[in-house]
Amino acid sequence: MTSLNPHPLTDTKYPASHQSYSDLAQCTFYPVKPDQETLYPTGDDPDVLTEIYQPGVRLTCWQRTPGTKAMHYVNWLTERGHLLPLRLVAAPEALTEQLQKDLPNHPDRASFIADIVYLTEMFTCLFDMEEVGLRLSLLTQAMCPRFHVDRIGARMVCTYSGQGTEWLPNEAIDRTKLGRGSQGLTDDQSGLYPLEITPNQVDTGDVVIMKGDAWPGHEGQGLVHRSPACSPDEPRLFVSMDVM
Repeated sequence: MTSLNPHPLTDTKYPASHQSYSDLAQCTFYPVKPDQETLYPTGDDPDVLTEIYQPGVRLTCWQRTPGTKAMHYVNWLTERGHLLPLRLVAAPEALTEQLQKDLPNHPDRASFIADIVYLTEMFTCLFDMEEVGLRLSLLTQAMCPRFHVDRIGARMVCTYSGQGTEWLPNEAIDRTKLGRGSQGLTDDQSGLYPLEITPNQVDTGDVVIMKGDAWPGHEGQGLVHRSPACSPDEPRLFVSMDVM
């Protein structure tokens, strides 16, 4: 397990340096017993996010509740009902200034920005990157309503308001039914997964890291997931970060 260092702004901890993501291409991978607890580690300590480096793990989830002031700002944004989607590539140290320019002013804006910067610091440290591809969006309809796999190495997602990401355990799916393999049928009609299986869902506020199809040594085996339902009455505010 990777050791942790204290975050400079809070008492919370974030992962310290370790074997880099780029080094994984040189590693030998071994099969892991398909056990839910082993393959989808979840816990209330940010340490759990480092388990994404374990062979066979497709998802790690840090269960947490964002700070009160940050959530005040989230509630204000969603009630306001309008936020231009933000897409940027930035280093954590430059992100505060950038978000101050892009986000509407409010007494609790600084706390919300600090939470995003904190997650960015964790993500860049975990994957040994200087910059991160970040997206912040307020949605009133699902962005990716069909189950799919991301064509990237890894993505971090935190849903601040609305429902969290839905995902399926690998041992319960037929990957040939993804995309065109569905032959135009819906996910629950195509045979992608047994109807007795209820898709898992990440709780609001939790931080999840998902492996994509481009993870070294993991090609074609990314986490199968989809965006949750949302509407003007129940919008979804989330931030996501991609491995560059």
